[in-house]
Amino acid sequence: MEQERVKAAVEKAGNYVDRLTIGSIENVPKKMVPSQHRFFTWDNEKRTPPNKTLLFNYSYFTGVVMEGVYDIYEANPEEGRVYYDYVKEYLDSLIKQEGDGRWVLDFDMAGYVDYHGADCYKTAALFERFSQGEDAYGEIAAELYRHLTDETYVNSQGVTPCLEKMPEEMGHNYRHNWADEARYKIWLDGIYMLQPFIAHHAARIGDEKQLGLVQERLDWVAETLLAPNGLYYHAGNSKEDVCNFFWTRAMGWYGMAMVDVMEVLPEEYLEKRKAALKLFVDGVLKYQSKNGLWANLADQPATETNRQESSGTAMMAYIILKGIRKGWLDRAYLEAGLKAFVGLTEEKLDEGGLRDIYMRADASGKNNYELTEFYCTDEGKGSGPFIMAYSEMLYL
Repeated sequence: MEQERVKAAVEKAGNYVDRLTIGSIENVPKKMVPSQHRFFTWDNEKRTPPNKTLLFNYSYFTGVVMEGVYDIYEANPEEGRVYYDYVKEYLDSLIKQEGDGRWVLDFDMAGYVDYHGADCYKTAALFERFSQGEDAYGEIAAELYRHLTDETYVNSQGVTPCLEKMPEEMGHNYRHNWADEARYKIWLDGIYMLQPFIAHHAARIGDEKQLGLVQERLDWVAETLLAPNGLYYHAGNSKEDVCNFFWTRAMGWYGMAMVDVMEVLPEEYLEKRKAALKLFVDGVLKYQSKNGLWANLADQPATETNRQESSGTAMMAYIILKGIRKGWLDRAYLEAGLKAFVGLTEEKLDEGGLRDIYMRADASGKNNYELTEFYCTDEGKGSGPFIMAYSEMLYL
C-alpha cells in the first residue's frame, strides 16, 4: 500500500482520537464519572438512572475505549504520558478507600454488578494492566479475580460464579449472562470481556490452573462455534445449537481475546493458539471487501441495512496487526491489516466522527443485526477498537 495513504490515515486517526479523549472538553473522566446523570459522548446507550437499573455498559464499552487509550501510551511511553494520565484519571474516579485502608471498586461509579455476567468485567483488565502489583489497582484486580475464580466466593445473589455459571460441557466458559436464562449461553463477546483479564492476572500470580482453563475455553470456541465457511457463530450451546449469524463484531471480540491472551499464555499452549489465530484470520479474510472493510453480517452482501461496519473492521485490523507484531502471524498478512485500517479511516472517519458503528445486537436467534437505527457515530464499541488499531499503527 502507498506509504502516503498510510501516513495520512495515521495522522487522521490520531487527530480523531485526541478530539474524542484527551482534547475533548466533554469527555473529562473526573467530571463525567461521579455524576450518574452524565455520560461520555461514546455512550449511545446513555448511563441515566433511574431509567436504567443496570449500569454495566459503563464498564463495558468505556473500558474498551480506555484500554485503547492505554495502548497508545504503551506504544510510545515517552511521548504518550498524557494518555496514561487520562486513563489514570478514569480509574481513580472508580475507586475509593475504606476506613481500614483497603481500596475497593465503587460499584455505582464503575457500572459493576457481581451477578450480571461477562460485560461487567471489561474494566477489570485495565486495572490489571495498570497495576504495579501492591497498589490500589492491584487490590481491585485481585478482588475481581476472586469473584470469578474463588470457589468460596458467594455473590450478592447467593451464587458462586465459577461453580454455577461455568458449565463443564461448554469448556468451562462462563455463561455470558448470569442474571437470566438466555437461550444461548456462550457468546463470543463474553470471551473477550473475561479471558484477557483472567489470563493476565493468572500469569502475574502464577495461577497455572486458571491459565489452563483459559486455554480450554478458547479451544471450546474453536471446536464448537467454527462454521464450515471459516467464520464463527455469534453464540452457542453446542455444535448443534448455535446462533446462526456471522456478526463481524462478535468474531472480532473472539479474535481480540486470542491476541490479548496469547501475550501471557505458557509456551506449551502457544502453538495451538497460533494455529487457531491463523485459521481465524484466513477465514475472515475471505469476506474482506476490496476497500478493506467487512459488512456487519460478514457473509452477506453489503446493503443499506447490512452496511460495511466500523467496529468489526477495526477489530480485524487490530487482530492482524498485533498478530504480526508479536510474530504469531506471517508478515504476508500485513497488506490486509493495512487495508482494513486505512480503508476504515478513509471510508468511515470524517469531521463528524467514526460512522456506521452498529450499536447492539443480541444472540436471540433472530436477525437483529440489520436495524438501520442501530448504526451510530462514535459509539464506544467501535471507537475503542479503532483506537487499539491506531496504537498498532504507531508500533509499525
